[in-house]
Amino acid sequence: MAEIKRGRPEVSAPRKRWFGLRFKMFFLFFFVPIILFIAASFLYLNYMKTLSGLITKESSQLVTKMAEEAIAEKGRSVAKEVERYLLSHPDLKKEVFMDDPAIKSIGIQKVGQTGYTCLVSKLLETEPSCLWLHPVEKLIGKDIIQAMHKTLGDEYDRWYKIQDIAFKTGKETGGYYMWHDKREKYMVMVPVEGTNFFIPSTTYIDEFTLPMTELQVRANKLTGTVTGTVMIVLAAAAILVALIVVINSFRLSGRVKRLSAAADRISLGDVDFEIDRIKSGDEIEDLADDFSRMQESIRLALKRLKERR
Repeated sequence: MAEIKRGRPEVSAPRKRWFGLRFKMFFLFFFVPIILFIAASFLYLNYMKTLSGLITKESSQLVTKMAEEAIAEKGRSVAKEVERYLLSHPDLKKEVFMDDPAIKSIGIQKVGQTGYTCLVSKLLETEPSCLWLHPVEKLIGKDIIQAMHKTLGDEYDRWYKIQDIAFKTGKETGGYYMWHDKREKYMVMVPVEGTNFFIPSTTYIDEFTLPMTELQVRANKLTGTVTGTVMIVLAAAAILVALIVVINSFRLSGRVKRLSAAADRISLGDVDFEIDRIKSGDEIEDLADDFSRMQESIRLALKRLKERR
């Protein structure tokens, strides 16, 4: 019978793998959750930003429409009062309107914070369009078209278009124009029925929309703060998850490698070494105990085999 040569078995070198246990754990328990968390965070932030912008935009548009209606309503109210007063004073001449306290108080009323109503005569072939009621007395009797052309410069056309349509149609007309201080105004031209007069009602539109503009600024600031907070939380969560995954993956892969090395030695007939005790409280510990029992069973089987010989 051939003699069996015994000696220390050679343990095979660890096999190199592209996707080992550590990589799979890192990919499954770190990379995938973090990517999903980042995507969810960006979707949430984008949705919140869109919702904030939509709310402020819709609110601003609503306030703007309300402001336009308020300016127009003031013009209508003043035009109706002027109409009644002129009908009850048919002999009152336009040249003395500013000398009549009653019609002056009726025709010149406050609109918004800085705006006002005034009274202008319609442009006719025989005479220009002139102001007859206005907070600035030096403008009374002046050609409003020439005065506004000098005041507005390049922005004159927008203002003139509003008045021109009103004069040609004889109907209420409204629109925007830029004042010389580069702030936008809204004006409504309301006809005084039965006369050649119109009531311009005008003021800066931002006097009504400024609160909404401030709200939008605060909303954008809050969105930026939330975005920063989410980014900090995301970074902290990524670092924490990475540490947990790395630590546990090294522990788990290390235990698996120890068991793999033990199995390799046992497969080569080395059953006299002691398998390191693993205390992990999970299936890996159970597997280590199974290896120990298997090693002991093989050792006993080999011993009985020797005794029979």
